[in-house]
This record gives sequence, C-alpha cells and structure tokens, in this order.
Amino acid sequence: MSYLVLARKWRPRAFPELLGQDSVVRALRFALGEGRVHHAYLFSGIRGVGKTTVARILAKALNCEQGLGPDPCGVCSACQEIDAGRFTDLIEVDAASRTKVDDTRELLDNVQYAPTRGRYKVYLIDEVHMLSTHSFNALLKTLEEPPPHVKFILATTDPQKLPVTVLSRCQKFALRRLSDAQIRDHLASILRKEAVAFDEDALAPLARAADGSARDALSLLDQAIAAGGGAVREASVREMLGAVAPDLVRRVVMALADGDGAALLAHIDESYSLGVEPEAFLADLVRLWHDIAVAQAVTAESVDEWTQAMAARLDPGLVQLCYEIGCLGRRQLPVAPDPETGLRMTVLRMLAFRPAEEGASVAPAPPSIPRHAEPQVAPAAVARAPQAMSAPGNVDSLSASRREAPPAPKLAAPPAEVPEMAGPESVLESLGLTGLMKHIVMNAVLGKKGDGLVVTVDSEAGKLLNPERVDMLKKALCAYYKGPVAVDVVVGSVTGTPAQLRQEAIDTAQRRAREALADDPGVEALKRTFNARVNENSVRPRGDKPEEQKA
Repeated sequence: MSYLVLARKWRPRAFPELLGQDSVVRALRFALGEGRVHHAYLFSGIRGVGKTTVARILAKALNCEQGLGPDPCGVCSACQEIDAGRFTDLIEVDAASRTKVDDTRELLDNVQYAPTRGRYKVYLIDEVHMLSTHSFNALLKTLEEPPPHVKFILATTDPQKLPVTVLSRCQKFALRRLSDAQIRDHLASILRKEAVAFDEDALAPLARAADGSARDALSLLDQAIAAGGGAVREASVREMLGAVAPDLVRRVVMALADGDGAALLAHIDESYSLGVEPEAFLADLVRLWHDIAVAQAVTAESVDEWTQAMAARLDPGLVQLCYEIGCLGRRQLPVAPDPETGLRMTVLRMLAFRPAEEGASVAPAPPSIPRHAEPQVAPAAVARAPQAMSAPGNVDSLSASRREAPPAPKLAAPPAEVPEMAGPESVLESLGLTGLMKHIVMNAVLGKKGDGLVVTVDSEAGKLLNPERVDMLKKALCAYYKGPVAVDVVVGSVTGTPAQLRQEAIDTAQRRAREALADDPGVEALKRTFNARVNENSVRPRGDKPEEQKA
C-alpha cells in the first residue's frame, strides 16, 4: 500500500476535529441542528486552515444516510465516498483552472437535475476569486435562487477580489490563522499517535515556519521525520529550515548589550557557517527583542529566566530602538548588496545607535549644562572669569580683574559665613530670583565700590529696572551675605555675565558635538551608503535640552 502523507491522513473527518475554528463550527452545527441551512456559504482564510475540509464535512452532514444533522456518522456509504472524493453529488470545481464563462455555464446546466444518490447536490468551488467577471455574472442568478436540492460552498484565500454581488448572496465565514501554540500541540499529538520520537524544542520552529497553516505544518513534519531518520530532532529541524538556534540569537543580544562589536560579528559569522538564512536570523532577533519588551512591560509566567534577566538589565528605550532597527532592516534586505551585508549593517546599527539616556552616543559627550549650576566652560572662558570675593569689604575692582586675570587664576576662599561659590557670577545666580529679576541678574556682573558692592547691569537688561526691582536686588544680596551690605546698582556695558558665559559654554559644546559627529566613521559610512547628509540644526550636545540652551 502506498504511503499516505500526514496532511491527508490526519485531515479532520468531523466538526469536533477541526483545529482552531470554534466560532465557525458552532454556527454551522447550530444551523444543521435546527435545519436552518443556507443555500450558499463562503469560507475564506489563508492556505491550509481548513476551508475545503469544512466544506466536505458540511457536505457529509447534508447527505449522511443517518439523517441531516451536525454530526455525520462517518461510516455510511455517503460519508465514506465523500471522504474518498468519489461521491457523485459532491461536485468539486477548481476555479483556478476553469475560469472561462463556458466552463461555468456547463457547470450550471446540470443544476436543475435532482441529486443522484444524496439528499443535496453540493457544488464546492475552490479558489472562487479566480473566476472571470463573465463567469461571476453567469453564476449570480443561480447563486441567488438555486433549486431546493442544491447547495453552493465557495472557498477562497482572497475574498476582497469577489464582487459584492456574490458576497451579498452568501453566508460568509472567515477561518482563522492558527497560533504557533495550537500548531505545536497538534504536531505533538500526531507524533504520539504515530509513535514517532521527537524533541519538544523541535516543534516550535516547525510551528513558526508553518505561518498559521495546519497543512503546511504537517507537510513540514513529514519532511522533518525524513531529515531526522525517523525521528524529529531539533538539530535536524533547524538545519532543514535554515533556522538559527535560540542560544546564538541570545548571544547576539548579549554582545549588543555589552557593546562588544567583535563578538557580535563573530556570532553573525557563526550563523553563516551554520547555513542560517539572514532573513530567518533577523526575524528571530526581532522576535527576541519583542519578548524582552513584553517582559519589561508586563509580568508573564511564560517568559524564561534569561529573558527576564535581560529585561531587567536593558534600558526599555534601547530595546524599542533595536526592535525598530530590526524591522527596518528586514525591509531593506532585498535592496542590500547581498542578504549577509544587510544583516551585518542592521546589527551594527543596533550597536552604534543608543537612546540618549542610555549613556552611549555617536558623538563624545560634551559637558552638560545644569539649569541652576555653573556651566563647564572652556579654559579661555575661565581665564576671563573674575576672581571670587574674599569678603564684601575686601575685593578688587571686578572690571580690573577681568582685564588682568592670569591664565589660570586661583579662586580665593570666601569667609566662613558665606557659602563657597565659584565666582561672583555664581553669587548672582544663587540669589533665588525668578522671572524678570532672574533675567536682570543673569545679565549683570558683581564688583566692589568702597566697602560695598556694585551691580553693573547690561544696557538692554537695565531697561527693565525700576525702584522696586533695585530694592528687591539689594535685599536679596543682603540676605545672601546674612547682613547689611551697601549695594549700588548701575547700568552700563559689561562682559562676562552669567548669561554670556553660559552661552559661550553652550556654543563650545555645540561646536564639539558637530565636530565629533563629522569625524565619526560610522556617520561617514552612513553618508556613503545611503547618500545621506547631517542636519546641522538637529545636532545637540548629549544631555542638553532646548530649554536649557535658551536659559
């Protein structure tokens, strides 16, 4: 006796045996049980989910010799002949090979005749969307008002191509794509019934490769048994599919987490030597990033310990970015010089680009500029900075110190009762003033006048001064030095204000960031590969925020 492939041997023979189509089965069983059977049904879904199988079971239920009902006996001559494909009143038509209107007319010429043996004459038209427009038009009238002894069952993988006039005449059922878990459990059940040894870990790649199709899964299972010499083994399955071992994908993720480019490329080369397809490798890598993101978002018992550990270690922004890069890389594989190069560039992007908060960037880190602290300035700016005051009544002229300051001045220590500051500008910044008063002191310098202090405000900012604000500034300085201090406030041309020094630091950091970006070999490679250019206005020193730059 010739060998019967698993996809045919284990085809469901009754409604309870259908896999993953509970809603469709429930509706059909109710209609059969109540005698409310429609004259035309349309079953849609991807290949291998059971469209033709459901149609044949429905035909058995309509013509079973034990009576019309939801559970055909499966042993009468009608049921057995339908299973064997030789029942005369079940007319199966392949619309892909009979698209002409003459074929449809020939088919419909026999509709008027009563069934030969069964209760109903059932027309099963597979891939009905392949019919021509004229064929659909010829079918419409009969499909709307067929003789009482005729039932139409249409099946298609592309219902969008059917005319609405056909859709409106049918009861429509969409068969669902099967999940990997459903397929995996189904394969395990069949292997146990077939008494075939198998590895549990070998079923997951088979289920994934089936892509929701039970028939594809059983065809792959037949091939896996042959590849494993009568058993289903994980190594032989992965070699057969060109799939990557989970351990290798995890090592790639760990190399990315460690920033180890040499190890990363070594793992990619290892995948080549194992015959892994770049598309399959990248798909598994993206899937693993998804699993890590899920573990970071929710607590799931199904997540293994390694994934949980990586979810705790990795920054969520990095995980999301790597997932996005992986998805874009899969789209770009067809246009890469070759799939291997596309895979290498994709993982190198994951290595090169990190979220700002991750602490890694293409450009070296320029000094950050806190909102309420003295900015880090270039040495030239430090040389221009004034010396710190030793006491309110014992300071040199601030303007003179600015002109005559040595290249690397030593800042004198303030008295014990005055908090230690980096310079007079820090005194003005530390007064705690807000609004317009903060703008005024950020554009002013502090110096000596006799035994007191003089605040020189820039001409533009000085336009905001009035007696109330001058009094507020004097009170703030007295509060800072914890005692009465003689303070004069004047308006004039000044340099080295806190605002000027901060802007100088921002400009220096911005210039360094642009220079570092221009010198980076990764950026140069992207420019050459994609004919890209850098948007200079988008470059920001790491840690900078737009509002800080405007301060």
